[in-house]
Amino acid sequence: MTTHAPERPSPGSADTPAVAAPSAGLRRGLSIAVVLGAVLVLVTGVLWIVAATSATTRVAEDRDAALVAARQAAATVTSVDKNDPNATLARWESVATDAQLDEFRTSHDQYAQMIGQFPASAHGTVTDAAVGELDERAGTARVIVGMDVALDDGGKTPPTRQRLQMQMKRTDDGWKVVKIAPVGGATG
Repeated sequence: MTTHAPERPSPGSADTPAVAAPSAGLRRGLSIAVVLGAVLVLVTGVLWIVAATSATTRVAEDRDAALVAARQAAATVTSVDKNDPNATLARWESVATDAQLDEFRTSHDQYAQMIGQFPASAHGTVTDAAVGELDERAGTARVIVGMDVALDDGGKTPPTRQRLQMQMKRTDDGWKVVKIAPVGGATG
């Protein structure tokens, strides 16, 4: 005895359920939803492009870049390798431009002699920093940096606390120090 599967009605036969065509109202509603979705995507894209290229974004990026460069420069110029004054001065020169770079270069021998007379090498650690002024058009910034400077003498000398005011300038190589000045006196 063999069993056969029941036969399926052929399309178009009286037993086939009819699929209703979408109504005109439904098609119109779907068309409107698609158009509104496309407009929303377009508007969102335009707003994103405007925000990404706005002056406010550029100013914030400049401020952040100047702050990062000032923090790095402050740590660099407060760190001294007593055994290699020339390498120390090369690092100092690498973060400077204009008047500050000229000072490092013209006073190179005096600085090298002074570094050689230090009781120990030293390293500076940034404790805090803030951009006080930023002129985005001129490409300049004034940054105040708080530092702890410690001698590598096995802890015999407590670190000194310093505040530096750094005039920064945007260059083709990034932000560099134009002028460094102590703010107040160092405390120990």
